[in-house]
Amino acid sequence: MKTVKTALASIALLLCVSVSAFAGNKAKVVAVVNQAGWCPVCQNNGMRAMDAFKANNKDMAVQFVANDLTNDETKRKSAEELGKLGLDKAIAAYNGTGVVYFFNSETKALISQVSVAKPDQELAAALETAKKGL
Repeated sequence: MKTVKTALASIALLLCVSVSAFAGNKAKVVAVVNQAGWCPVCQNNGMRAMDAFKANNKDMAVQFVANDLTNDETKRKSAEELGKLGLDKAIAAYNGTGVVYFFNSETKALISQVSVAKPDQELAAALETAKKGL
């Protein structure tokens, strides 16, 4: 259990740093990372996936934000943050955990999605596809 909490805390920290880095940036794509403490896909792949995304987002064209679906409290807090980006309604239909949903930051339309369980090459390709899918 301690390992799970450590992994989720690391993911949350990475996402917070990513979001902070975008404070002055007008990213054209917002990647919503649906995760939960009880999700085995998130536990087994979350850190590796975020490392792959980070390595392939050097241009900072994609803003990452966490949507923590662990419990009612984390859902509420995530909904508040997603509301600030205007994505609270757009993400409502997408509640799968261990999935990253790419949205156009202006239209809030879903561009694509990818499971964090995919190999690093597929995650990198999904990121590039999302950037081009505007």
